[in-house]
Amino acid sequence: MLDTITGDDRGTGSPPFGYYWGRRVARYRWFVVGVWALISIGSALLYPVLQNSLVGVDFSVPGTESSRSDELVTRHFQSFGSEQLVLTFTSAVVTVDGESFRSAVESVVAAVRADDQVVGVIAPYQPLGSQLISADKTAAVALVGISGGPRERVEVSERLQRLLADRVTGEVTVALTGYSPMTVDLTTVESEDATRAESIGLPIALAVLILALGGLVAGFVPLVATGLGLLAAFGLFALMSNLMSFDALVTTVSSMIGLGLGIDYSLFVVSRFREELRKFDVESRRERVDHAVAVAMGTAGHTIAISGLVVMIALGALTIVDVPAVRSISLVVAVTVVCVLLVAWTLLPAVLAILGPRVNFLALPVRFQPSESTTGPAATSWWSRWASHVTARAWRYTALATLLLVLCAIPLGSIRYGVDIGAGALAEQSSGRANKILTEKFAPGTISPITIVLTGPHDSPLTETQLLQAAHFADQVRSDPRVAYTQTQQKDGRRLLVVIASVPIDSNAANELIGSLRDSATQLAANQGPEAAVGATTALVVDASAEISAKMPWVIAMILGFSFVYLAVVLHSIVIPAKAVLMNLLVTGAALGLTVAVFQWGWASDLLGFHSTGFIQVYLPVTVFAVVFGLSMDYEVFLIGRMREEFRRTSNNDTAIVDGIEHTARPITAAAAIMIAVFASFITADVLELKQFGFALAVAVFFDAIVVRMMLVPAMMKLFGARNWWPGTRSGKAAVP
Repeated sequence: MLDTITGDDRGTGSPPFGYYWGRRVARYRWFVVGVWALISIGSALLYPVLQNSLVGVDFSVPGTESSRSDELVTRHFQSFGSEQLVLTFTSAVVTVDGESFRSAVESVVAAVRADDQVVGVIAPYQPLGSQLISADKTAAVALVGISGGPRERVEVSERLQRLLADRVTGEVTVALTGYSPMTVDLTTVESEDATRAESIGLPIALAVLILALGGLVAGFVPLVATGLGLLAAFGLFALMSNLMSFDALVTTVSSMIGLGLGIDYSLFVVSRFREELRKFDVESRRERVDHAVAVAMGTAGHTIAISGLVVMIALGALTIVDVPAVRSISLVVAVTVVCVLLVAWTLLPAVLAILGPRVNFLALPVRFQPSESTTGPAATSWWSRWASHVTARAWRYTALATLLLVLCAIPLGSIRYGVDIGAGALAEQSSGRANKILTEKFAPGTISPITIVLTGPHDSPLTETQLLQAAHFADQVRSDPRVAYTQTQQKDGRRLLVVIASVPIDSNAANELIGSLRDSATQLAANQGPEAAVGATTALVVDASAEISAKMPWVIAMILGFSFVYLAVVLHSIVIPAKAVLMNLLVTGAALGLTVAVFQWGWASDLLGFHSTGFIQVYLPVTVFAVVFGLSMDYEVFLIGRMREEFRRTSNNDTAIVDGIEHTARPITAAAAIMIAVFASFITADVLELKQFGFALAVAVFFDAIVVRMMLVPAMMKLFGARNWWPGTRSGKAAVP
């Protein structure tokens, strides 16, 4: 394992902290298991609290035009509400002129108005409701304004959905949509997606674990430990939900990444425990088991702790992006990593101490067991022969691997950002049925109208001249072919222009409409006219995209800088960190490039079962970049650390390369296979953003573990020779740090 950073090679003879920790946990193993049993029970009881507190993804960016527009609406137009929902009424047997249709509409509208958080309803039979009746008179809509924060709006949406479920008649079908109702339904769909993905990924992960560890019991232990770590994370999220909001996306992504990392971490610890259990042969069974636990924590435990720390620091770089959706992903994934690490450092060694040799129960035949030897000639194994093959053709493999990654990264140059709100995944849900009615018979933009608040300078009332200018501006907006219709409200000298787009609110056309409206508003203000603030969901997405794009170079620079410094300190080299940073950039670029080709360009869209939106989720590239860099450090330290250990012993670069591949290829390949299985299983999701996350992460892990670690790293290590370890070498001999 990674003895080079555990203290075993420092010449002090002092075991690392992890060794003493493993001894202590083994001693109090039953107490530790008891504590975790209580934590697991408590977390299971809290889980429904988390599910009931989930809200929609928050794209607001403080200080932007969209945030200012929302503030002005809240301040001056309370009757409009903080969010607008849409009720759809449709019938195949009666028209809107029929008495039964009118009666159904009036009954539902009256019941909806009775809710305390409903601040206003525009019904289709009101004087201003002519645009709320379809041309064929088989459908009608009512616009519902609701108040409150994100959680309150989700709660009122759930109440209204239950209310409508009790009032559906045989002649008129009623459905509710809007951002919050879609959030409620997306929570259900994403939960089903996660369950389906895990039912595919976990059995594959278990099979890989059994093969990698050589037994059924040994294979089950990492899976169970990781599951309890995730459960603890969800319990913690439930407690945190009293102070902040979470959405279904971040909890699903945290589950995806937590499963992959947690299983990997446990795999390394269990593998080292079994190895030490075989090597340390003493009469005392207890001493043998305790020693194996201690060594496993002092070596593998140390490695996974550093890996987890790197992931958390990489995610910490995302906090400079002032978008709650991105910060929420960063926080939730970081907390999940902490929880699976705590399990790997407490519950897992306690369970191993209890199992002892029984961890090998139901073992596979000997020929399927991992090698028991960690030393000795490496030339007899397939992995050593592969390493020798690559190093003998170093220039060729360097060129081929680099060319492959660069070619895969090319589509990244045409990346477009946007946000798919998940409407395509809601066909079987109430909001999905309402969305279909709006798309077919009304304007798709009805789901979330664009709001434009017109005021004088510094929110002062409009003058008579400015009111005329505002009316002319409204006429210009109505003439845009991307606008279906507009509505106007005026109060205290301020004007609210509500714009219903004729295009879907999460389309490129809607984003471009926001840009056009803002350009016109800028010209209006420049001519001594009103100040106009354009807001609502689409505007929030546009502003969030701009914030993420502006901060991405800083996020990348922070992660690259930390990665370089971290590896330089750990490996006592400058050359290797420079190469690692470059290779990690190539891996991330290649993974995101293929993601663009598949999900933006539409390659293999029929095979993967989705319709391309023409853009990538705005928060995916920066999040994937942080996560992939954190994950890649685990493999980098594991592989290069073993090579450094051998190079310090022999001063032979070729031997160090072969030995490093020989002793790390199996666990790296197994760990990568597990991550790929878990991540790729989410490609089956109905929600597009989950497909994108699963695909990008699976491809990145494949490139990192196979193309880079097994090809590019050994080839480049061969090309650089002893210079790899500069300045940690002197006269061809490894310097003792």
